[in-house]
Amino acid sequence: MIGAHYDHLGYGGEGSGSLSATTGIHHGADDNASGVAGLLELARLLATQNPKSRRTIVFIAFSGEEEGLIGSSYYVNHPIVPLANTVAMINMDMIGRLKERKLIVGGVGTASEWRSMIDSVNTSTRPPSTNIQATLRIAGEPVAATDPKANFLLTLNEDGYGPSDHSSFYAKHVPVLFFWTGNHEDYHKPSDTADKINYEGEARVVSFVASVIRDIDRSDKRPTYAVAKSESQGRTMGFRVYLGTTPNYADSNDGLKLDVARDDSPASDAGLHAGDKIVKLAGREVKNVYDYTYALGEMKAGQEYEVEVLRGSERLTFRITPAARK
Repeated sequence: MIGAHYDHLGYGGEGSGSLSATTGIHHGADDNASGVAGLLELARLLATQNPKSRRTIVFIAFSGEEEGLIGSSYYVNHPIVPLANTVAMINMDMIGRLKERKLIVGGVGTASEWRSMIDSVNTSTRPPSTNIQATLRIAGEPVAATDPKANFLLTLNEDGYGPSDHSSFYAKHVPVLFFWTGNHEDYHKPSDTADKINYEGEARVVSFVASVIRDIDRSDKRPTYAVAKSESQGRTMGFRVYLGTTPNYADSNDGLKLDVARDDSPASDAGLHAGDKIVKLAGREVKNVYDYTYALGEMKAGQEYEVEVLRGSERLTFRITPAARK
């Protein structure tokens, strides 16, 4: 399965980081038109490659991701191919803002082969004829191509859960990989526009993903499902409560830094600020975005919880009451 989510926020509303949240078109160029563009280019590459793929490859663009993984949750409960026959799910969400060759790959702990495969692809010295070169297009015209041998500075996260559609598959014991290039100031705002996409960078990401898919396809053995390091298993991410925060997903070692605490939100009402680093939420230690989403999934609207943050050298405790996600 190769997926990307097709929806965004329209004119905004809840979830928007913009002051014009209900009047400005939220274009969603990076979130997640970039992933859908990658999906289409991978379909072109893999349909025309020689030799042909040995495995069946299903390309799927989900809707309802922004509302709580609705499309992918529906699919895993109504699959067109039995999930027992689905050897892996590859998800692309926000792959259009590559900076300084930094690429984040989630889910590397969901199959025992993933880490070595990712490292091998990233350091590959294969002959040029076996590398895959992606091209990004606008209205059918090429705008960027890439050297498929250029490597990345990788951030590898083990967990298969997270704030995107791969979570639905991992909850059903399907190995997953999640590719993205990180958060930015235009996240969930009308300013997430196509002129800010790093087209050459995205082409490089798509080439990388294509090489990973090729290695999965060439292996006689299916990826070996593994339970990734986490404190909570077997749940989908429902996003049923709203705090009004925008996390910095790449900051994942000693807490979760907030890029935004939206005005008139539970987070700002509690006293949280942009730049705060959440280290504990609702009784759960938070070291990364996955710990954060687990805590969020366990919280109930209207119930008060403690949140501990690092603000500079101070460790502060606030009380926050999440709102119901509409």
